[in-house]
Amino acid sequence: MNRQMWVVTGTALLGLILLGGGIGRTQNADVRKDTQDIRQDRKDIRQDKKELREDLRERREDRRELREDRREGAGPGELAKDRAEIKKDNQDIRQDKKDLHQDRKDLHKDRKERRQDRRANQGK
Repeated sequence: MNRQMWVVTGTALLGLILLGGGIGRTQNADVRKDTQDIRQDRKDIRQDKKELREDLRERREDRRELREDRREGAGPGELAKDRAEIKKDNQDIRQDKKDLHQDRKDLHKDRKERRQDRRANQGK
C-alpha cells in the first residue's frame, strides 16, 4: 500500500512539473510574439516617417512651382493644376500622419502587453 501511494504521489508531482513547464513556455512564446509585434511596429513607424518626409518635400516643390507660375503669369489652367497637386499632397500628408499615429498607438499597446506578460512570468 505504501509503495502504491509513493507511485501515485510521484506521478502527480511529475504531471504538475510537466504542466508547469508547458505554461512557462506558453508565456515565453507570448513575450516573443509581443517582441516581434514591437519590431514590426517600429518598422512601420520608420516607413510612415519616410513617406511623410517625401510627401512634405513634394508639397514644398509644388508650392514653389505654383509661386513660379504666378510670377511668370501662367494661365488659370496651369495654376488650377498646381493647386490640385498641393491639395492632393495635403491629403497624403494627413493620411501619413494618421497612419503614424495609429502605428504609435499599436507600439504602445504591444509594449504594454509584453510588460504584462513579463510580469506574469516573474510571478510564477
